[in-house]
Amino acid sequence: MDATEKTVAMPPQRPRFERVQLNTRVRVEIEQMLQRFVVDHNTTVQSSVDLALAEFLAARGYPLPAADDGRNR
Repeated sequence: MDATEKTVAMPPQRPRFERVQLNTRVRVEIEQMLQRFVVDHNTTVQSSVDLALAEFLAARGYPLPAADDGRNR
């Protein structure tokens, strides 16, 4: 990796938190790009969406509680 390239967080390989189902619909183009990302980076849709939502919320002032606070998310 070149020193000028920006590194980004990658989804974890294994789920470590309790999960709930989130029903939503996305544009076809988003789903296609997500599937491409999942294949290219050997990850899952679930892990990718989980990380994307966590980053989106944190950037807008809604960070997730620390993992060591006794809550599973």
